[in-house]
Amino acid sequence: MLNRFLQELHRLAGKKASQKHYLVAVSGGADSMVAATLFHKAGLRFSVAHCNFHLRGTDSDRDMHFVQKMAAVWKVPFFLREFDTLSEQKNSGKSVEMVARELRYRWFNELLPDFDYLVTAHQSNDAAETMLLNLTRGSGLRGLCGIPPINEKIIRPMLIFTAQEIRQYAENQQVEYVEDYTNQDEEIVRNRIRHSVVPQLESINPQFLTTNAHTRLVLQRQYAYYQKHIEADKENLLSVKEGQYQIQRSQLEHFANMELILYEILNEFGFSSDVSEKLAESSNLQSGKQFFSDDYILLIDREFIIIKPKDRSENNTINIDSLETLRHYFYIEEFEYQKDMVFDKNPDILYIPKDKLTFPLQIRPWQHGDIFYPLGAKGKQKLSDFFTDHKIDRFTKENIRLLCTGGDILWIIGWRSDERYKILKNKTICYKIYKKNDSKPYNM
Repeated sequence: MLNRFLQELHRLAGKKASQKHYLVAVSGGADSMVAATLFHKAGLRFSVAHCNFHLRGTDSDRDMHFVQKMAAVWKVPFFLREFDTLSEQKNSGKSVEMVARELRYRWFNELLPDFDYLVTAHQSNDAAETMLLNLTRGSGLRGLCGIPPINEKIIRPMLIFTAQEIRQYAENQQVEYVEDYTNQDEEIVRNRIRHSVVPQLESINPQFLTTNAHTRLVLQRQYAYYQKHIEADKENLLSVKEGQYQIQRSQLEHFANMELILYEILNEFGFSSDVSEKLAESSNLQSGKQFFSDDYILLIDREFIIIKPKDRSENNTINIDSLETLRHYFYIEEFEYQKDMVFDKNPDILYIPKDKLTFPLQIRPWQHGDIFYPLGAKGKQKLSDFFTDHKIDRFTKENIRLLCTGGDILWIIGWRSDERYKILKNKTICYKIYKKNDSKPYNM
């Protein structure tokens, strides 16, 4: 098992996988304990991260202390975050499971700048269950791909193993782990799929998990090919003029599958599949017809389909011409950066060299098409994709503000700063800028 694990790790993390620094998410269950054990046996550099959601009474604390003890046995750094999950979930309109997932990944992303990869211990059964879950809820090709083995800095080397293989390894190697009794609760849909649906499918096909893994691999390859061509079509069709997005109707009519390309374009702006279906079925829609998403208006023009942001007050952008003005909105401390200085990973704090804070600045809402370079990541990312990755809901997005300079985003306030503006040089005069918790005057 160790050899298979190392082969998969090198496939995901590259030829220099043995030199990388990994953050391993460990719950204390069999899957994550075996994953961490494999990292330890392989002599890899890793740290352990554990979340205590305080959802299972004393069992939650038992798991926390167990993982902390094992990190000490392995002699690796241990990171802990405790959450009041039920308070976070209250009035959110989301399930406890969804809120816990959002809290977990938000914290992981705070830690990630100090690591090459985050490792989660999802295995083959988890991926099959996710595929089936998405199928029951209604899903396109992306949802049927299941859990991807790699997603930017998140890798899942345990996906090549089944739950049975992992349990067998734990028994043979005497790997300690704790049991989560909620995994038996079939009121939770995923557990119902695990304990009732998958066994039925295995009775039809004893090799169901192997077959399912192969199917997911094929779908993932097809989806990657599909995305490459869809993005090329979108780039040819969608243009921007004076802050509005346009699709030339005559050009669109040359596409054999008009509904598909319309869906892929309009979905990014929050329009439902019903809108793309209506547009595809009624190429002669009356000029002036409008459709609405949460943030955008779609207008049928004689020659173009026009997509524009809903009207926002000009007061939604605050112009800041000096440091003194900036202090009205944030606390600001000046300091000299010294080598090996450790920074607080709180996303409510922006660390920036003094010479890179160029006025005028703006505090403004985010807009479709905004991009930035996330701190600790490679390359640029659309803000819309960043919000999707972090499962940020529509109401939260409406209140998110950006600190910008000269068209660049310095900071998604309270979420992530920009890699291009981080501190690099020793003995540089810098600013620590952080939110005023007593009020949020930039929320308009």
